[in-house]
Parts: sequence; structure tokens; C-alpha cells
Amino acid sequence: PSRLQCQYECVNLITTVKTQNPESTVGLMTMSCGDHDCPSVVVTPTMQNDQSEVLTRLHKLNQRPKHPVQFERAMEVGFMSLKNRPNKNQAPRIVAFVGSPLRIKSPDELVKFGRTLRKHNVAIDIVSFGESAPLNTPILQKFVDSVNKEGNSNLLSLPAETCPPGGLADALFFSPLLADFSQQFNQGASQADAPAEGAPA
Repeated sequence: PSRLQCQYECVNLITTVKTQNPESTVGLMTMSCGDHDCPSVVVTPTMQNDQSEVLTRLHKLNQRPKHPVQFERAMEVGFMSLKNRPNKNQAPRIVAFVGSPLRIKSPDELVKFGRTLRKHNVAIDIVSFGESAPLNTPILQKFVDSVNKEGNSNLLSLPAETCPPGGLADALFFSPLLADFSQQFNQGASQADAPAEGAPA
């Protein structure tokens, strides 16, 4: 599958998991933009909790980006969008998918901004995949480390040769990014497989 198809499957998975909590909301934004354009928030985090809207918009974006990824600016726009969320009791989190080489203008400023996210209790999860993952890992790890507070932020780096047979979504499902959900899933499966009391094993 293409990188965009992999992202679509992962966004579908994350949206499905997160919206199981009726108080959770999910937004969608692009990180690809021109030098004079801000990254676009396609779906704002609203109280409607409409998974179909996110997937519909994502499907329309499922084409090769016309511009490079503006990672730093995208993080800033995502932060502002979360600051303006209707429900301030929600724990804000940015989940970013990076499948192409990043051009970070100022690594030091990015790390500094990470500390700002940490100060405002904004967590960050980054999925870096494909051929460019080894190149992006050093700066992304520094950024995640600067945001991380008590293990609330994660970097999942998956070079093409390490991606499991089930694809990126499988790796994401069993990663720390969805640890709570995957543990519940495994517990449910174990209970379903356990023989009933008094039944022959």
C-alpha cells in the first residue's frame, strides 16, 4: 500500500479507538503547505465526535501532497487548535504521521516549542515510517523527549524493512500509542478463549 493508504488505515484505527469515549473528540489537519500558507485544520475538534467526517475529509486528501511538510508550523497550528477546544477538561494530544524526509529549519526552536507543549500539558505521539524514518528519528526523538511528561508522549519509528506483515496499522495497534486499548482487547480475547467453569477443557 502507498504511504497515504497506510496513514488512512491508521487514522481510521485511532479515530475508532479514541471516539469510543463519548467525551473524546478528534480533529484532522494537514502538514503539507507552501511557504506562505499555514497548515490547514480540515476538521476541528468539536463536541459532535463525528468519525465519519474525519474519514470523509481524509479520503479527499488521499493524493500526493503538492507541497513539502511544514512540521514546525503544523505543530504550532495544532497547538492553537487544541487551545481553542470547547471542552477544556479533555487531555489534549497531537498525533502526527511522518512518511517523508523532514526539513527542520531550527531543531533548537522545535525542542523549545516542545517544552511549551509540555508546560500546557499537550502530549504528542509521532508515527515515523518508510524509507525516511531513520533520517527523521534523531530530531523527532529530541522533540518527543522535550514534550514528554510522565510517559505521555511517544515516537513510533518504523523503517520500511521493519514494518510487520499486517502493515503500519498492526504496528500501531500494539504500540505504546494505543497501549490501553490493546491491553483491553487482549484481556477480552483471553476471557473469550477461557473455558467456562465446569466445562471440559
